[in-house]
This record gives sequence, structure tokens and C-alpha cells, in this order.
Amino acid sequence: MPSKYRETVIDGYNLIHKLRNIAPGEPMAAMRERLEVMLSRYRQKSRRHVTVVYDGGGGPRPHSLRSSVEVVYSGSLKSADRWIIDHARSLEPRPGMMLVISSDREIQRHATAWGARCIDSETFIEELAAMGITANGGGGKSSKAAEKGADSNPLSDKEVDYWLRMFDRKK
Repeated sequence: MPSKYRETVIDGYNLIHKLRNIAPGEPMAAMRERLEVMLSRYRQKSRRHVTVVYDGGGGPRPHSLRSSVEVVYSGSLKSADRWIIDHARSLEPRPGMMLVISSDREIQRHATAWGARCIDSETFIEELAAMGITANGGGGKSSKAAEKGADSNPLSDKEVDYWLRMFDRKK
């Protein structure tokens, strides 16, 4: 994926339903947690800001940061699809800064119209696998080891920008 994309926004439930390694009887909270561990590893490898958006308000808070991945619950008045579309629209002056992950054609159509690049969930899963990131841990680490590594709090984009300015270097 091109490095010009600074933010990856993911349609959470759409991606969860495309993952083959998640057991059908597994509770939704466990599936979300497993996905967020995968996305945390993706965040560390890609050095992009990652936001995963879920429908509803079923999480710990409507908007939170877990394991270096921003987690957004769209609430009862707005769907995750609408949240993603509105977010893409809000970035209009900076087209090309956002990568949207969803197989939903409506999200793709609207996000592309506002300048985001879109790839479907199946393609993203293949890209994760190529990076050694899978739903069952990937990269030879157990899920617990991956979670421990995710808690190391890598630098945010804002912190990276600060240090690059301090050393007068460009990204």
C-alpha cells in the first residue's frame, strides 16, 4: 500500500465477517478484540493511524483508544457506514490521505468520491497475511505475546511529526 496514506479507516464488522479464522460461535466481543490485536500489529508495521469503526454503542466507550488502534462505536443514531462516509468527507481538502477498508460498495463509492482510496476487506486480509498478520496470532507470536507487544504504545503520528521537526527531517 502506498505510504502517502496516513490513516486507515476500517469497517469493523465488515472485516470481522470476512475473516475465515474466527470461530462462528465466538462471542462478538472476543472477535472485536482479536481484530483489534491484528490491527495493532498492522499499525506497528505500517506506521499509519488506524481507526476501526463499529455499528452501535456496544463498546467500553463510544470512542476509545485500545492497543494503539482508535476504536469508534457509531452510536445509535448513525451507522458505521455513515460515520466512515462523513469522516472521508471531512478530509476533502486533503484527498488521498485516507485508506478505507470495506467490501461495502456504498462506502467505497462515497469515500472514493471524497478522495479516499478504498480496498475491499478480502484484499486487506490478503495484505495482512503477506505482512505475517493473521487472526490466530501470526508472525510466530501467541495472541498474548502480540497483545503485550501492542501495549508498548508506539509513537502517535503527532509524536512522530514532533520528533521529525526536532531533527529537521521529512517523513
